[in-house]
Amino acid sequence: MMTIPPILREWHSLKPPVICTVGSLGRSIPLGRYGQVYWIRTVRAADNAIIESHPLKTWYFAADGRLIGEVDTGAWQQIVEINPDEYVVLSVR
Repeated sequence: MMTIPPILREWHSLKPPVICTVGSLGRSIPLGRYGQVYWIRTVRAADNAIIESHPLKTWYFAADGRLIGEVDTGAWQQIVEINPDEYVVLSVR
């Protein structure tokens, strides 16, 4: 669990993303506002910077508030479970 939001060192879009906890989303992600959800795989502890993240191909909220999603990088596929107190990155449309 991270206590403060991690930061992005690099972002390839004109609009800056939103970094928030899964719990703060209230079990919904407005698709009209956000285009993609990114699972944060690795954060560098020294400066709290996100160094690896992957977009979720599909996602849904479990009854207990976790965000469950499928990551498909081409090299590997994985189902990830993101707890309500963990952070995600949302790209803004």
